[in-house]
Parts: sequence; structure tokens; C-alpha cells
Amino acid sequence: MIEFAQPLALWTGLLIGLPILAHLAYRRIAHKIPFSSLRFLRTSTIPRSGRKKPSDLLLLLLRVLLFVCLTLILSDPYWQEPNPLDLNPQGESECLFVIDTTPSMAGWGGWEEAISSIQSRMSEGKNIRYGLLASQGGRLVTLPTGSAKQDLQSTLSELSCQSSAGSLQPILDQASLLFSEKNTAKKIVLVSDFQKSSWQEVAGRFSALGIDVELLPVGHGDSPWQTRTGNRAIVDSRVASGGEDKIRVWAALRNWDDAKVDLNVSLVAGGQVRQTVEANLPPLGSTQVQFTLPSKDFAQATIRLEEEDAYTRDNNQSLWVLPPLPRAFGFWMRSEGEPTDLLEQQFLQAAMESTGDGEWNTWVENKKRASDLKNNDPSKPLDFLMVLGLSGWFEEEGLAQALSHYLTNGGKVLVTPPNDAHVRMNRALKDGNLIDFTFGGMNRTAFRMEPYRIDVLEKNSRLNTVFSGDSVRDLYLTEIRQFITLNDPLGLDVPLRDRLGRPLVVIRSYPGGGKLVFSSFRMVPQWTDLPMRNSFLPLLAELCGVREREQQNGGVLRVDSGSWNGVSSSDSSFSSYGLLQQGDQRIEVVHPLVESFPEVMDPKDVIDALTGTHLSSPSLGYDNGEFVSDQSQPLWQWFALAAFLLLLLETILAAPAFLNPHTPEVQNA
Repeated sequence: MIEFAQPLALWTGLLIGLPILAHLAYRRIAHKIPFSSLRFLRTSTIPRSGRKKPSDLLLLLLRVLLFVCLTLILSDPYWQEPNPLDLNPQGESECLFVIDTTPSMAGWGGWEEAISSIQSRMSEGKNIRYGLLASQGGRLVTLPTGSAKQDLQSTLSELSCQSSAGSLQPILDQASLLFSEKNTAKKIVLVSDFQKSSWQEVAGRFSALGIDVELLPVGHGDSPWQTRTGNRAIVDSRVASGGEDKIRVWAALRNWDDAKVDLNVSLVAGGQVRQTVEANLPPLGSTQVQFTLPSKDFAQATIRLEEEDAYTRDNNQSLWVLPPLPRAFGFWMRSEGEPTDLLEQQFLQAAMESTGDGEWNTWVENKKRASDLKNNDPSKPLDFLMVLGLSGWFEEEGLAQALSHYLTNGGKVLVTPPNDAHVRMNRALKDGNLIDFTFGGMNRTAFRMEPYRIDVLEKNSRLNTVFSGDSVRDLYLTEIRQFITLNDPLGLDVPLRDRLGRPLVVIRSYPGGGKLVFSSFRMVPQWTDLPMRNSFLPLLAELCGVREREQQNGGVLRVDSGSWNGVSSSDSSFSSYGLLQQGDQRIEVVHPLVESFPEVMDPKDVIDALTGTHLSSPSLGYDNGEFVSDQSQPLWQWFALAAFLLLLLETILAAPAFLNPHTPEVQNA
């Protein structure tokens, strides 16, 4: 049937009376006829009143139809096919409620509104078989259509808004399976706040499956489908040494509103508020606040926003405030203790123990963990492993598999060459699928000859950003007296070269974060004076990435609720916000930042993505406050064509008589 997108425009149909009035008021103009004498003609009176019947009925009909077409064009008509998927009282229909349980639903009154709306819909519907689908605790809660209403009400009352973000796609993929096969009237009602971060990557083909989709927005207040307001959030926090037996705690705050906000922020430790500061948040901006605490007096602390807002889950963040546990490093080398190996071990051990600050970030050698690592024991891995003088002993002990496993799981390894047996070293690395290059011989400087030097660092390299001024000059003055030639280092990074462009250090990076660093020279005076230079320590730390965890958060691992290292986890330990410790690893489980974003999706984009009709010019209906998908066909183009044809005919019929060659002329009386 025909419906109108702009029904108020139908009032312009009253203008149809204009051509009717014009035709009633029109008087025909008498033509002058030459006549010889008027004495035999009787006089008559010209009527002063209008006609009782309009003139030129055919022309009037065309003009009336033209006005009708113009009125219909302005009212934007479209043809709406009777939808067999509509829920109707004449036969049983099916309706599946798909509930969004992501954390953002807990804000802006969304969760309470969702439960209330579903209960209201189930109580009002007749001849409708209802079902329910939601995610709860990492599993799907499914009630097929046709489930008993008491079961639906009971399950609905047990649902709660989750702490982890998760993905909505697995839920939507299961939705079509909960309908019966025989019923053709099916509808999915999506109950959500339609936050952009949760819905921007979903997809479906429900139209092809014969399933209608309805959007039921909740938590939007008086401005549906508009960016929500009233939220402030703690988006980040850090702990660092403050010196003089103190620690410094700072937090980054975000204001999502376009108005300035002043609020109080408190640091809670030991069950008491230790410090409160005032924060001034600019419109749609961020600011930082800082606190100080006595070091080693508290293990944990919580940063808290004192003022309530529309979404409270991002108003608190807990963090560890104890100095991190020492990080462990270890060595692998030949068991008989070759003198060069022992000397190189001393240099590297001294360098690693100096890498930290001695209090907040410390490194210690752990021989037991290094030994356990040879047996593929991952329970207490090393943070950094150094393999000194790798050669035949590495093959004899069968360490390639253990080292490969360690690298695959994110380990950091430094390998140095042996004094001799370089061919066996090359074979051990290749056969173990660790690093691929070809040994090309030794480069040695003769007595009193100029030593080899490090070439200028690449402009866009990481090392170039670390070294500058005196530090880079010290690095360029490094004397390298001997190193091995590495030919064809395919697929490897080369951060250091000599002045002839030959590789000095090559790095292989692993997908899991592991890094294998191979140095073409040993860290002993017979090979180079680098270990005695000020640039040695920062170069070693940067090449091997041993400071990455310090830069992250003082050795504490921070994960979003419901994930582990960015990967979704079913472990209940990570399903709620708070602090954990697994072995030596301290963990902070925090609120997912993306759930704080107030932006919501465009409803048309959601319908297009879920119905799959974005490929065939869909339209979007709005019914009782909810958006529903439909397949209406616009008709204004046809009425515009009809108006053009009517105007053309009207122009031809209304042409003056002198333009019509078939009009007869009166020659005489």
C-alpha cells in the first residue's frame, strides 16, 4: 500500500481549487465579425455573473491532475509491501531478545531500562513466542523462542552487566539458531546502548534468513541516538619512585563533556584516604593529578573520583604501589669455563646489575632459572638470557628446541660468537631454525692499524632517538678490533653496521614479542672496548629490549578485564577489576577504556550491517521509538514523470488560437 513520508504536505492539495475557480471565472472573449448593418439585429445584455459550469473541461481536468501530482511529490510517497515478518495478532510469531551485557550498559541507566523494556514487551504481546540470548560470565545464555514466560522472567532477573568488553559477533551468530523452522514471522529485538566501540565491527545477513531486525536503544535519555554526556573517567595511572623513601602516583583523567568540570580526586591506601587533590578538566580534554606515598608502607592503592557521574565503573582504579620484584637474567655457556667466556660474563653481569635504579627496578642473576630453562621449564622463566660463545657445545646439549620455545613465548636472548669454531656456530643456529646467515670469515685489525668503527646510525632508527650529543659521539668512538662477517642476513634487522656497511648486530623478532640479538663480536677487550664505554649500558638495554617492562609500568602487568595480554580469557581471575599476583608477576585488572566512550552508532549503519541490505538500497523505519528494517519502494519519481507529461499536454491544449493552423477564419458575415 501507499504511505507518505511527509503526510503534512498533503494539505497542499487544497490548491486544487485554484484552477477550478479560474475556469469558473473565465469569460470567453467575443470575436469581432464585420457586418454591413446592425438595424435588423436585436440588442442583448452581457451577463455580469460568472458561469455556473467551468469552461474547457478537458483542460481543467489536466490542470487538476497536475496539482494532484505536485501534492503527492511533496508528500514523498512510497510503496510499502505488507510485511509477513511483522508480529501480528492473527497467527503465532516469534521474537528473540538479544541483550547487550557489555560494561557500558551499566551507565546512563541503560541496564535498568533494558530489563524494564523487555518485561513490558513480554507482558503486552499476544500470540508471540519469546526467546532470549545474552552473554554471561564468558558463556552464552540461550532460551529458544517458545520458552515459558516464567523461565524467561527468571533468567532475565539473573542476568547482570558484565565487567569485560568482549565481542558481540559470537552472540549475533547464534541468534538465527534459536528460532523454530516452521514459523515464518521472526524478529530479533536488539536491546543495547549501541555504543560505537561495541557495534562498529558487527555483521549479519538476517534479511536473507527471513528475520526482521528491530533496534531498542536504552540509556539514551531524552536524546536517542545522540552522543551521551555526563561522564568523567580515570584513563590511566602509574607508579614510580619519588626518591627519599617516597613513591609518586599519578593518574590521567578524561572529560567527555563539552563543558569544564571541577572535581576532587582521592588516593586511598590502607583503607583510608591519604590525599585529595582538585582536578580541573577542560571541555573534551584531559588532565593529570599526582600523589605521594611513603615507600614500602603500602602494597596497594586506589585512585577514586569523589563526584558521581553517569557511568561510575571508570571512576576507580587500583594499582600496586610496592617496588616491583627483581627481574632475573641468566647465562648459558660451555661448562668447562673458558677464560674468555668468564670474562665476558663478568662484563655483562655488571652491566645488567647496573641497568636498574637499585631500588625500584633491579636485576639479579638467577642460575637456577637459567638451568631450568634448558629443560623447557616455563614455570619461572628468565626475563633475559645471554648465550656466550655459542658453538659445538650448544648442539651437544641439544639446546636449540628450548631456546626456540623461550623465544616463541616472548623471551629476550643475546648470543655472542665463540673465539673459534665459527662454522659449527653457524650450523647450530641454522639447524635450530634460530637465525639464518652465512659465516663469511673473520675481520681482524693488525698491530697499530686503525680499528673498525660503528657507522652513523640510520636517521629513522630507534637507536638514533636514544643516542645524541655526547652519548652518540662516545658510541662512534668505539674500537672494534675483530668481528665475524655475516653474509646474507635475510629477514633480519641490522641496527648496527661498520663504516663499510657490514652488519655488526642482527636481530630476529618473533610474533610473540621474543627477540634474538646476535652480536658479531664478543664483549671483551680483545674484541672491542665497548664494555668500558658509557654508551655500552644503554646500547645493550635498547638492542635487547630489557627496559620495555620498566617503561610499561614498573614491571606490573596491566590487562583489561576479561583478557590476558590483549587476548580474550575465560579465566575468572580476570573477569573483575582489581589486583592479582601469579607467582612473581603482579597484575592489575582494569576497566576497559573503550567502554567509557560516550559515542553511539548511527541506527541506519547498524541495520545495514546486520540485515546485509546495504548492498541493495535499504530504508529504515521508525516505529514507536524503535528503529526497524523495511524494504519500501519510493514512488515520487513516477509522480514527477506524470506531472511532466500533464504539463506538456496542458501547454499544447492551452496554446492561443492564432498558433493553431486548423482554426478556421471568418471571411464574411
